[in-house]
Amino acid sequence: MTKKYILIGFGDVGRSISSVLEKAHVGFVVVDKNEAKLKDRGFNYFVGNGTDEGILIKAGLKYATTVIIVLNNDDDIIFATLIARNINPHCIILARANTTKSIDKIYRAGADYVASLSIVAGQMLAHIAIGHQQDSILMLEGLEIGKHRITRDSHLAGKSIADAGIRSRIGCTIIGIEVNGKTSTDIDPSIILREGMTLAVIGNSEQISKFKEEYSV
Repeated sequence: MTKKYILIGFGDVGRSISSVLEKAHVGFVVVDKNEAKLKDRGFNYFVGNGTDEGILIKAGLKYATTVIIVLNNDDDIIFATLIARNINPHCIILARANTTKSIDKIYRAGADYVASLSIVAGQMLAHIAIGHQQDSILMLEGLEIGKHRITRDSHLAGKSIADAGIRSRIGCTIIGIEVNGKTSTDIDPSIILREGMTLAVIGNSEQISKFKEEYSV
């Protein structure tokens, strides 16, 4: 039986996954609401909500061997997982969790494996805390988690995450903070960034490079 993959969601993570699948010459179909992101990409796609049962059936969910769900909202991920498991009990379901509190719910919905970027960020920061000094980890092709230590002279020192506007200006997202040996992946926009904090930021290679250029002192 030829393997057939369905990729639900085509944001930064979805694009990175599609690149890997293409290079592996794996047959796959993408489902996303934004057709502009899907046009002329060279793969089959269906435009629609990843939680729409009718769209998923049209995309071939009944015959998929693997379903990869990387939507931006965990409630949508849970619902899409429930639909996929109900329609195709034998497929493998891989899902992204945007927050750690959703991991158990996604597993209970029927996922076989749940990946959490925040957990990876926590593991990375733990390595930093015990003295490993890598500057970045390649998650998927073109997607990296980088580290940044805030110094006294940093442009970030004293600003809240919201006021720093890293995501809106550069595209990176803070997904972990280590301070005084303690790691947190519960990131609130009101958190004040202070000297001595080490940040884990995620973005594509270009965004990580731009972040380092702007904030390294």
